[in-house]
Amino acid sequence: MSKSKRWLFFTGYTAFAWSMVFGLIHIYWAAGGTLGFEGRTMSKVLFVINLVAIVLCFIAAFIALAFVQAWGRRLPSWLLLTLAGIACVVLGLRGGVGIIQSMQQVETVPLLLIIVEPFFLLGGILFGLIFFLYIRTNNNKKKVKRNMMNMR
Repeated sequence: MSKSKRWLFFTGYTAFAWSMVFGLIHIYWAAGGTLGFEGRTMSKVLFVINLVAIVLCFIAAFIALAFVQAWGRRLPSWLLLTLAGIACVVLGLRGGVGIIQSMQQVETVPLLLIIVEPFFLLGGILFGLIFFLYIRTNNNKKKVKRNMMNMR
């Protein structure tokens, strides 16, 4: 197995674990957990956003596994790469912007800056790595190029 393929497997399973952990955190919050909310309760709007986030976390876990499991080869490369690219951009921007906004607060360093915002950024990095490692693997370079040509 090539070095790129080993890194793809490692990154894919790490992204799967990241997605599951983040999904479980959102389940905790949806069930009424207040850790990270600094003692406040969740509003109805945040609750709905949280439910959507739970679904997205489990979809992200499925996508991460699709890159490293045999059954994932049945899915079109362009679809997997598009979803990983979207996850990379959305999570990366959310984490990066969140870190910048949290750093601009004059108060004490909030829990969001220490844990949640970097966790979003980590997810973006993981899905970005999956994107590039998937293309880099020798078998997938030809497959991706062929699928891209078929889309034209």
